[in-house]
Amino acid sequence: MRSILSTIAAPRQRTSAGVGVPSYGMIPPLGSVQSATGLLVSQATAMGVSTVYACVRRRAIDVARCVPSLVRQEDDGTEEVILDHPVSRLFQRPNRVQTYLEFCEQMNVAYLLRGNAYAVILRDARGTPVELIPVNPDAVMMLEAWDGSLFYNINRIGLWQIAMLRNMPVAVPEEDILHLRGLTFNALIAVSTIGLARDAVGVAMGQEQQSARWMGNGARPSGVLSTDKPLSEAAAKRLKAQWQEFTQGIQNIGSTAVLEEGIKWQPLQLTSVDLEFMKARDFSVLEICRFFGIPPHKVAVVDRAASMNIPQQDQDYINSTIIQDIERWEQKWVRCFDLDKQDIRVRLDHTQLLRADSLTRANVARLRVLSGLTTPNEERRSEGLPAMPGADNLLVPANTAALGSDMTGTAADGAGRPPGAGGGATVLPFPGVPTSGGPQPDAQDVAPEA
Repeated sequence: MRSILSTIAAPRQRTSAGVGVPSYGMIPPLGSVQSATGLLVSQATAMGVSTVYACVRRRAIDVARCVPSLVRQEDDGTEEVILDHPVSRLFQRPNRVQTYLEFCEQMNVAYLLRGNAYAVILRDARGTPVELIPVNPDAVMMLEAWDGSLFYNINRIGLWQIAMLRNMPVAVPEEDILHLRGLTFNALIAVSTIGLARDAVGVAMGQEQQSARWMGNGARPSGVLSTDKPLSEAAAKRLKAQWQEFTQGIQNIGSTAVLEEGIKWQPLQLTSVDLEFMKARDFSVLEICRFFGIPPHKVAVVDRAASMNIPQQDQDYINSTIIQDIERWEQKWVRCFDLDKQDIRVRLDHTQLLRADSLTRANVARLRVLSGLTTPNEERRSEGLPAMPGADNLLVPANTAALGSDMTGTAADGAGRPPGAGGGATVLPFPGVPTSGGPQPDAQDVAPEA
């Protein structure tokens, strides 16, 4: 009998997306839902659809690119960045194998596909969080206690995850789980996105398989082999198998068939439905984009007319899709680690997502500097350039200098009442007459110049 240790240490066989546990961490049998097409929709099969993959990865990586930081608001309204904090260290190194970009991307993919993303919080002896271990949402089941306590039953997958969670109970308490949830109807578990979109994803999967089989048949319609002679069932099956072996496959395109015994080939013609196959695939792309809130041009569909140009669509994508993900992450970090009790907030910087082309950035920087909104060195640092001496002061536009008025009594360039003048009307200087140092002559005593 083989020992338990040898069984555990034995290498796992790589399997396809439909059988067993694949090496890339998916669990196709768990959480699968059947679409109206008869195809099973799971995380693995859904990500096999190019549109789903493009939508999920684009949105996940865009949120992961937003660098997080802990800030505390000062009395003057400015924010102080906090670096010496356990949560801030998690932003730099969430666990021993992943960067923050990798960790956040994995969590976002789980959230977008299943509506729920889970990470186990590992703590040291003082209760300080030191690592975040992401787990597949298909391997998590929430348990509710009679007193309202919540627990997460986690099915460990892989030796690394077993080792990381070896000190955690089978049912992990709620305070040790980072649970990012989406749309929910019971406040506990979010609904699965691919569960709601199972028919749209199933149609895309069916069209993909139909297209692949079409190419496997040499991109030709099927046909009928006919003969005037009677054929037995065994002979008919043998003839069909031989014909398919001869004609199917891209490598057999253009091959010449030799028929005997009076057998004739009668090809079937394409119908109008077959001719609309590609159009139906385009509509499937738009359906999936609606479920994930992705504009079509983000998945390389740019032939559709829109009322907004590409930069405007990108801005709308940030405002309507990415910002809600950012706010969800910010609030979850604060809620999970009780940062609000420490008067600390989380900020995810999304300025990189709005970075325009070099010409637009140069024009905007020039407008900011000349308007007195930013200093030249601030704009240089935003472009990764070194600071220049004497470029740390705001420039005051000339048209915003104080002008003379009846309200302020001031005037530009030293104009206005001369020094030493008394009250009453303003005394105007005359040529050749001093304006200070002694009594001023009356206007009628000074002869005007010829």
